[in-house]
Amino acid sequence: MEMPDLADLIWLFEDDPFSEYEDMAWPVGLQSFRLRRGTREVLFSLDPTSGEAYLTMYEAGEETMSIGRLRRLESLTVDKRDEYEGLVLLFASDDLDPLRLQTRPVIRLSWNVMPLGAW
Repeated sequence: MEMPDLADLIWLFEDDPFSEYEDMAWPVGLQSFRLRRGTREVLFSLDPTSGEAYLTMYEAGEETMSIGRLRRLESLTVDKRDEYEGLVLLFASDDLDPLRLQTRPVIRLSWNVMPLGAW
């Protein structure tokens, strides 16, 4: 899986990654980044070794959605243009559209997925 340098991810999420386990440091194990803008917050977790990602969004401290175990990622790309910043997750399958996590100016998620049963 292609991915940005750790420095680029730290820049995007404005913080260092953290792990549930103190003895695991980047890139070992599941590493998480947390970012807050106003009342919105995103928790993006990534296992660089296995290429799995997890995404949870919050509004005013309440979880609003969670997508877990995103697998078969082909690449992660930091997208920066004008006032827009975000992360694009591309999947190995051409059948899946990219997942886009906007981090600036607001936190927003966009992903065009097929209805259940159409897989």
